[in-house]
Amino acid sequence: MIGNALELGEFELWCHPHVAARDGSIACVQAAVRWRRQDGSLAPQAAMAEALSGRAAQELFVLHMVCDALAALRMWGAEGFELKLVLALPLPQERLEEAGLRDAVEGLLAQAGMPPQRLQLQAGDHGGCCDVTDLLDWLRVRDAGCAQAAGEFIATPQPAHVLPVALRRWQASYSVMSAAEAFS
Repeated sequence: MIGNALELGEFELWCHPHVAARDGSIACVQAAVRWRRQDGSLAPQAAMAEALSGRAAQELFVLHMVCDALAALRMWGAEGFELKLVLALPLPQERLEEAGLRDAVEGLLAQAGMPPQRLQLQAGDHGGCCDVTDLLDWLRVRDAGCAQAAGEFIATPQPAHVLPVALRRWQASYSVMSAAEAFS
């Protein structure tokens, strides 16, 4: 089941940029895996967990998603964004840290010429408290008293391939905000 879904390209990385509220810089990007079935519907996380019950399926899945993450990092680098990616996977952290799997991931990083600190594997899924779509939305969330919005917050998830456009939008919003503050 997982093998077919991997072959058909049904897994997508949805990226949550962590934006620094003080200047709009991107601290890192957290990517969550979504399973978009052939009919276009998103599979529930429980279905993904069930499909990943075997160790061989888990390893195949992790290595495939690491390859997708490395491709995203290279694409973003070509767009001028040297980002750190935290890849959230629906597996226990202990499994992600097992020697055999960890060695295989390190081998992929080395083959790609990617420094190990640019990609971190993490158990679980996205869990930000204040997803925001743009700067005005962030101001609304901050004014509502969200403590996280005062420091670093998590922007609305974007598919990996459109992330550079979203990041440029954030930079433009902060440039406009800084210019407006300079004239006030």
